[in-house]
Amino acid sequence: MKKPKIYIALPEGDANLQAEDRVRLREFADIVQHPGERAPADDEKREACRDVDGIIIGRSGGWLTREIIDGAERLQVVGVVGGSVGQAEPEYLLGKGIALVNTGWAMAPAVAEFTVAMMLCGLRDIPYMISAMKTDGWGRARRALDLTGKIVGLIGFGMIARRVVELLQPFRNEIRVFDPYVSGEDVKARGATLATLDEVLAHSLVVSIHAGLTDETRGMIGARELGLIPDGGLLVNTARAGVVDENALVAELKRGRIRAALNVFWKEPLPLDHPLRGLDNAILTPHGGGLTEDTMLRHSRSIADDLRRFFAGEPVQNLVTREMLGRMT
Repeated sequence: MKKPKIYIALPEGDANLQAEDRVRLREFADIVQHPGERAPADDEKREACRDVDGIIIGRSGGWLTREIIDGAERLQVVGVVGGSVGQAEPEYLLGKGIALVNTGWAMAPAVAEFTVAMMLCGLRDIPYMISAMKTDGWGRARRALDLTGKIVGLIGFGMIARRVVELLQPFRNEIRVFDPYVSGEDVKARGATLATLDEVLAHSLVVSIHAGLTDETRGMIGARELGLIPDGGLLVNTARAGVVDENALVAELKRGRIRAALNVFWKEPLPLDHPLRGLDNAILTPHGGGLTEDTMLRHSRSIADDLRRFFAGEPVQNLVTREMLGRMT
């Protein structure tokens, strides 16, 4: 039986597709590897994809255009290394009957751990203490609160938020969730309570954002919503900056009423003159809460496994459906 042909747009050294998994792909497919360490140009992808059955793309491999997709007349499946599939023209792909898989689950454990770490850093004022010890020789937290026993609100209840709930179990939190796409029974079964957005904001000392950026969620946390967070509360965002109105957040933080721990920003890298940099109640970390060596190993194994399953006629574990697209970034 003739092997399928797969084009890998990721550069040869991208650790999100490990050498051992590139070898595994060659066991069941003929591989066309984009050469070198730079991202392929569109014309290179268009030429390489003309007679392939599958394509692997990711952040380092750039985007697929409709022209590239139309030129790949044999294309059956596209694998995206990462959670966001916007770079693959997902609606167009699925409309043509081409399967789409991703590896979003692979980042969930690392982002969830980072989220809880941000909660602890924000409530315990850990970054300030580290800085003060290095500059002044001594420095206690300006205001420290336990995470244990506090009400935690989650906006969005996907894979990362569900893992956060698991990690918070030893802290004995009451966890409230806002997500219009999940049922109360599902949330309750995982140890949390479904609530309205206002209820989550008004009653949670810690509010953690886990919603993807869509037309529905863009800017949904504005001045009114931020004003509902209790005095001394902490807003954590390891998801998408655009869910929060930037100007409203800066204004609320300047009042000093709440704190924020942010891993994502409206423009990245964050400009050096951005007002957030001057606020001592804002913890800022460069977007990368999911970037661990373990995450890269999971990305790599996941995409290789799912493409093997697809071409073997077996069920694919991380298939992206049209119903999922409206909730994805």
